[in-house]
Amino acid sequence: MTMSRFKSLFRQRIPTRHYRDRRRSDFRPDRDWRFLFGSFLILAIIIFVGAVSLYRVLDSLEVISQQRMTATGTVRLDEIALSRVVTALDEKKNQFEILLTTPIIIVDPSR
Repeated sequence: MTMSRFKSLFRQRIPTRHYRDRRRSDFRPDRDWRFLFGSFLILAIIIFVGAVSLYRVLDSLEVISQQRMTATGTVRLDEIALSRVVTALDEKKNQFEILLTTPIIIVDPSR
């Protein structure tokens, strides 16, 4: 059997792939953009409908509802705890002012 007959035998047995002609491709940007926009629009509608339905379910369970609270009595303010908070805030204020006024020392690694 000669080499050419051998090659022709395999060409007949093994199917070859037929690639599309690149000059005649289906590259249409308007179709692609419409597909992307349509997909985004459908996805946005699905998310919107899901959010509205979730809101309605939570609203019916009264998770989000506002309840008016009435004061039953007066609560006395703890002056000791308040003074601790005020002194802690004053310390933070002083520390912040010190950081604003002192220059930042940066070491230059190239020197």
